[in-house]
Amino acid sequence: MKLRELYTILKDVLKEASESPGSEALSILSKVTSQTRERLLMNFEEEIPEKVCQVAISLAKKRASGYPLQYITERCYFYGLELHVCEGVFVPRIETEILVDLALELIEERRFKVVADIGTGTGCIAIAIALRSEGEVFATDVSEKALEVAKRNVERYRARVQLLKGAYLTPLLPVLSDVQLIVSNPPYVPTGAKLPLDVLREPHEALFAGEDGLEFYRNFFSDPSLLTRKTIIMEMSPEQEDPLRALLKDLGTITFFKDQFNRTRFFRLDVA
Repeated sequence: MKLRELYTILKDVLKEASESPGSEALSILSKVTSQTRERLLMNFEEEIPEKVCQVAISLAKKRASGYPLQYITERCYFYGLELHVCEGVFVPRIETEILVDLALELIEERRFKVVADIGTGTGCIAIAIALRSEGEVFATDVSEKALEVAKRNVERYRARVQLLKGAYLTPLLPVLSDVQLIVSNPPYVPTGAKLPLDVLREPHEALFAGEDGLEFYRNFFSDPSLLTRKTIIMEMSPEQEDPLRALLKDLGTITFFKDQFNRTRFFRLDVA
């Protein structure tokens, strides 16, 4: 079968499940042929072995059933980086790139030298910060699988990131006095929220945070003495601005920021 024919079949399989069936078809073809998307487009008349065609069609059907494309290709993209990802690890979102922007601006402005990323997943935030700043970067996660993936990505980019296992601030306690900036894209989705099928295939511990989605924040900020004179930047849901303002009002100065879709998506807390 010619590549052009296979591409048409994949696109047809994906059209009901994807907003970008052509692009996703190319991603699957890139995976099964080990060719770049650009090279594929230049070789649309190439003959593809039957076994490869079968694998590609099978993967397209899997994607159409609600399986994340990033888990199929084992690739995701964040802040100009191509990162490894696999099932069991949260897939980075484009909105979160603004969190990195906010962190880098603050690092430059305040000369921060030690940064910690809580719930690092693929390591995307920590790596992006480490490659664009000069200080130390720590990254934590409770998931062994996530830390394995993060380690692979850290090593690929030779990023100056130290990985630690544990929840909240616990793994950072030996170095916490030196940490000046803490960043995180934590779980903040209410447990009853309806999400797309592909999102539900991601690790639920990275998505859900109690009935109101605030469980992580309550636990993280439960001992403010550990955060004295530190700055925290976290992602949030637009609906959580008022509850977070109420939760954090006595801890310091809180500022909210919008994402590229003009929705309140991040907050910065400067702890007194």
